[in-house]
Amino acid sequence: MYETASTYLWIIPTAPFLAGLLTFIIGPKFRRYSYLPCILSGILSFVCALIVFKEVHSATKALDIVNPPSVSVSYFEWFRTGDPNLVGDGWRKAGGLRAEFSLRLDPLSASMALMVSFLGTVIAFFATGYLRDHHGKCDPGYPRFFAEVALFLGSMLLLVLADNLVLLYAGWEGVGLCSYLLIGFWFEKPSAARAARKAFLVTRLGDVALFLGFAVLWVHCGCRLDFESILNPENFTGGLGLACLLLFLGACGKSAQFPLHVWLPDAMEGPTPVSALIHAATMVTAGVYLLARFMPLFASVADVQMAVTGIAAITSLMAAWIALFQTDLKRILAYSTMSQLGYMFMALGSGFDSKSGLPFLAFSAAMFHLMTHAFFKALLFLSAGSVLHSMHHVGDLRRIGGLRKVLPITHLAFLFGALALAGVPPFAGFWSKDEILSVVHAASGQSAFPWFYILVWIVGIFTAFLTALYTFRAYFLVFHGPLKLPEEVHGQASESPWTLTCPLIILAVFALFAGWLLAPDSIFSLSSFLSHVPGLPHVPPQGHDWLTVGLATSAGLGGVALAWFKFGKNSGVVPFEERTGIWAELGKNKFYFDELFSLLIVHPLQWLFLLWKVLDHYLLDGIVDLLAHFPRLLAGVFKPMQNGLVQFYALAMLLALTVFLLALSKTM
Repeated sequence: MYETASTYLWIIPTAPFLAGLLTFIIGPKFRRYSYLPCILSGILSFVCALIVFKEVHSATKALDIVNPPSVSVSYFEWFRTGDPNLVGDGWRKAGGLRAEFSLRLDPLSASMALMVSFLGTVIAFFATGYLRDHHGKCDPGYPRFFAEVALFLGSMLLLVLADNLVLLYAGWEGVGLCSYLLIGFWFEKPSAARAARKAFLVTRLGDVALFLGFAVLWVHCGCRLDFESILNPENFTGGLGLACLLLFLGACGKSAQFPLHVWLPDAMEGPTPVSALIHAATMVTAGVYLLARFMPLFASVADVQMAVTGIAAITSLMAAWIALFQTDLKRILAYSTMSQLGYMFMALGSGFDSKSGLPFLAFSAAMFHLMTHAFFKALLFLSAGSVLHSMHHVGDLRRIGGLRKVLPITHLAFLFGALALAGVPPFAGFWSKDEILSVVHAASGQSAFPWFYILVWIVGIFTAFLTALYTFRAYFLVFHGPLKLPEEVHGQASESPWTLTCPLIILAVFALFAGWLLAPDSIFSLSSFLSHVPGLPHVPPQGHDWLTVGLATSAGLGGVALAWFKFGKNSGVVPFEERTGIWAELGKNKFYFDELFSLLIVHPLQWLFLLWKVLDHYLLDGIVDLLAHFPRLLAGVFKPMQNGLVQFYALAMLLALTVFLLALSKTM
């Protein structure tokens, strides 16, 4: 099975890695064309992913659902520990560790690889123009940027294609490292350097939890690392709840879920194409993919699933509220990503009964929203990048406005993305967001705690209203009203060059049609395709939950209408960022989480480090210095004897000779 796909599968993650290394080597010499290895490798990965996807899709049509087409393609053994003389499974039973470079071929990995390679290539092409000024001069770090982007794509593709825990963790850490490098791309800016460190350290907490979760899985699954064994709950002797909780904490770090969400808004200090990559194609989607991949395990632990849903609901609502009070265009989109990721986790947490079809419905709804969100969020970020490029990197909503006629293509692209994010039919977000809320509503009918899922469902609908409100607040403030240009453009502003607008047009098409094309009852149904992922009982598409559809759509349209009334008509209402009151202050100050982290974690650690510095300097160094002074003190005792006087030396020799003769006489 999959002979052709197996041939091309290894190229998908390998090509970007090789392109990144090549760009690091030759990029500085060919600065102006240093983007070519990254772009070409992205195209190659996309073509190979398309071939793989086509073959997997054909297999799903030819095979029965009870025989899911999932294959592990092993290329070589990476490493093995333990007694090499043990045969068969003896090395594993003795606690050995074995990992192969094996890639997984199934509908989930094929879908993710296709999406990541496509969006990564489109965003990289956008960056070729974004990192040039209005005179065509390249950014000083041009080659370094495309080398790091290529490595970023390679790491994410390795993560989604990995077939064992070791390879997945390698891709996971590679994504974290590349995000640190790209967020801090303009490292000469103190704010960018701080943001990169913050992202690296906060996500590190999640990475440690993920590592511990993998260790628990390995111990309680008979020292196995491959997904075929790991994803079967019957192979576990215990520890499944703890492992799933640790995996969720790891996903919270990467996907910026409460309370490990504080790094994501600051990550906007990086170039806008980096923001688009992180929020659409890589990084934050890794956490959602992780839970989706391990859904057969999570579905067996209802308590952990409730925690997932609760944290997701808090994150979604909190991020949407904070976004209402932001004045920076990219930060609004950053908080919207947090909120939408909350929706995805909300869906995944609703699949708690492993014997019913609910886990599959939750899994497919989350992946459906991940796909549609990737397209319209990439569109929104790149549209924001086009605005910033034309406004000389000024994204403050208080300093720009009325750009609809100045940036006509960018305006329409942002409008399409905003309509998709707000869930307005027939745009992409309408189809996938309603699927998630319908799954949460269905979970309330099967849970032992129906009130909990009803509450989450209400939170989801209210968040849909807030989403439309903050999205169109940004849209109306940027593109409508009187023309307002920042001083930096000197009164001259025009549409971005074709290298920036072409990707916007491509993504706008997907923002309009992706939801309809991938809907459960369409001919390209993502749900039907993912039904062949093993480990989850498949159920056919359920009837529409018209109550949820009606309420969610009304909430979205109500948010758009309120935004138009307050900001589209220039009615002179007090802006959100200037309002007072406890809820307004919480929104403007991001619920004081940065201050809380500083008070509870950063400041105590600083005092601890200061105490250690004092102990190290005065106690430990003092002991070492004292030991170093002892030979000097001892030398001081004998120093007077070395005075350079010949008569003193003669007297000393005479005394020594006398003592020697006396000692000799006593022995005779």
